[in-house]
Amino acid sequence: MKIGQVMQHSGASAKAIRHYEAIGLLGPIARRGAYRCYTEQDVAFVQLIRQAQAVGLSLAQLRGLRRADGSIDWPAVAQRVRARDAEVAAEQARLAAQRARLATVLAEIEHCLQSDVACPAA
Repeated sequence: MKIGQVMQHSGASAKAIRHYEAIGLLGPIARRGAYRCYTEQDVAFVQLIRQAQAVGLSLAQLRGLRRADGSIDWPAVAQRVRARDAEVAAEQARLAAQRARLATVLAEIEHCLQSDVACPAA
């Protein structure tokens, strides 16, 4: 199939698809004359790339997810998604701790305001 069909099925732009090819994510694409000929596996991988980027995976993290036969290495995909999930969980914990500190500071400020006491400088 031609790039226009890949765009329709995946939602990716032609520029993005060519970029994925240029950086080696799609592997070698067969050609008929001047036209690239994409396979269903290529479309599936472009869809996977877009989904992975939507959850915060970088293109560099997607390298090596296709086997030599062009199929997707799903165990490797799952491992990378698990790693991203762990990163998100760690960030959530960091943000929760920051919110707790903010709540403490805000409570102190509100206490000062209600007591008509000068708040100490931070």
